[in-house]
This record gives sequence, structure tokens and C-alpha cells, in this order.
Amino acid sequence: MVATINWSDPQLMRAVFLWTGYGETNSPRRDKDFMLQNFGEDSERWLAVVESLADEFYESNASFEAADIQEMWRMVIADFKEKYPSVPEDIAKAFAWCFTFDNR
Repeated sequence: MVATINWSDPQLMRAVFLWTGYGETNSPRRDKDFMLQNFGEDSERWLAVVESLADEFYESNASFEAADIQEMWRMVIADFKEKYPSVPEDIAKAFAWCFTFDNR
């Protein structure tokens, strides 16, 4: 579990969107070099946070239990919100987009 998350930090949202490619690419990006280009010396810190959150997101069993992609989407977000009730919807959607892409 990630220690303390400031969900309202705009840099966190930016880091998640850059790392996932959500809203910008046709498939998940997850590119460390792209993070480095955009965050410079802070990239390692943000990469660690985003990858840790992604790892926790992927702990969901939604890919095994859902009947279809739409149900998987809802289930995986609900699972993550159990751990992090304050997670912004857009961050949850970015990770769900990656999760459902990987588990289609």
C-alpha cells in the first residue's frame, strides 16, 4: 500500500495520465523514458508512486470474476476504491483502462 497519497496533487494526475497514456494513446503507454522527459529529476519519484498504485490496482480479481469488459471495468474500480475511497475518478479510470486492455 502506498504510504500517503495526496489525491488532489495535480502532478499525481499528470503522472498517471502520462504513464498510462489515458486519453492520448490507443493503448497503454507505461513508458519510463516518457516520464523522464516530462518530469525530469522528479521522474523516478513519480514513477515509483504510479507503478506502486498500478500494482495495487492489478491485485483485483475482476479479470477472473467479471462476465464482460464493462463489468470488469466497474469491478476493478470498485476494488481500488475500497482501498482508496478518495481516489479521483479520472485516476481510477486511467488504471481501469490499462487493466481492461490487458485482460480483454
